[in-house]
Amino acid sequence: MKKFYIYTLGCKVNSCDSNKIASILASFGFIISNPEKADIVIVNSCAVTSESVRKTRQNINKFKKINKNCFLILTGCAVILDQFLNNENIDLICDKKNLIDKIKEKFGIFEQNTEINFINNNERTRAFIKIEDGCENFCSYCIIPFARGKIKSKNLCEIDFECKKLFEYGFKEFVLTGINLGKYGQDLNLNLIDAIKIARKYCKRIRLSSLEPDVLNKKFIDNLCVFDEICPSFHLSLQSGSDRILKLMNRKYNINFYLKLVNYIKNKFENATFSTDIIIGYPGETDKDFEDTLNIIKNIGFIKVNLFPFSPRPLTKAYNLKQIDSKLKKYRVKEAIEFSELISKKVISSFIGKSFEVLFENKEKNNIFSGYSRNYIKIKYKSDENLCGEIKKVIFLPDFK
Repeated sequence: MKKFYIYTLGCKVNSCDSNKIASILASFGFIISNPEKADIVIVNSCAVTSESVRKTRQNINKFKKINKNCFLILTGCAVILDQFLNNENIDLICDKKNLIDKIKEKFGIFEQNTEINFINNNERTRAFIKIEDGCENFCSYCIIPFARGKIKSKNLCEIDFECKKLFEYGFKEFVLTGINLGKYGQDLNLNLIDAIKIARKYCKRIRLSSLEPDVLNKKFIDNLCVFDEICPSFHLSLQSGSDRILKLMNRKYNINFYLKLVNYIKNKFENATFSTDIIIGYPGETDKDFEDTLNIIKNIGFIKVNLFPFSPRPLTKAYNLKQIDSKLKKYRVKEAIEFSELISKKVISSFIGKSFEVLFENKEKNNIFSGYSRNYIKIKYKSDENLCGEIKKVIFLPDFK
């Protein structure tokens, strides 16, 4: 039997893509292995930052060093980068659209592809379901529109099939994900609400992955809040707290719009929480721009902020812009991380003493189980019974934060 190993970098969409590849290979009779013994090693790459590209290159070289006879494939967003074309450790550079056909051709496989996407979700608690790919926003710093292309939505029949299978496998929570999730369906004359209506037939808890603020409006939120299955945790990508920088980034909203959006969601969803992505050190960022970003972190009260130092990406408009001082950028990132973590602790502490439904995922020592509330607060609870995979209403206690 042929063996395979997949190494995944980057976002949850990439993870979903890797799961799908793994499912199809398993349907062909391939078995999952470690990189030392695999006949095929697939590096599912990320190109969002220079650091992710460095990790891609590093792991390609490592895998080939420990298994020189493997057939090493580079796929994912980094396939558009010229720097990998002459890497002697790569046997095939291929986008995901053609990957399976290339593998079938290489290994003489004639079976039809399998479209199920759950092979690596062993916890049987939360399943990520990719329903959309591609982005057409062309933010000035982002390589993703070049790597992923135009918006492509999964049809409702495919979503129904996958949700039904995941339900049968015992998953209690679905996370609908995509590169620009809020634009789901625009190529099919559908919208995200249509996909949610399918998912809710099979699951009591539904989360939405990262959403772009500009695609949200009162009508959408009004339609969303009628579904009891929707978890009130919202990841709204911000990128900067400065209107000036947002305009330079070619973002489609301003801070006033973002604040009104958050407040409207808070009014519609009890105990709503928010997380976001922020880029620090965009070319031209001043002390005031940075302070504006810290202020918005405080004003919103994010429970999680993914902070990234600006990384110039080829093909983007910001690639050749003059960089701010690297030491200053590093200092601002450190300060922003510490500040956002402090704010997060305060916000999470404000929920202590409240009752939450928790989907327990892991057992820790001393019969303590951990899981997440609907608004994505990690809660620990001591119990003599096995709570893994169970939903239980508990009080959020400070001793188990």
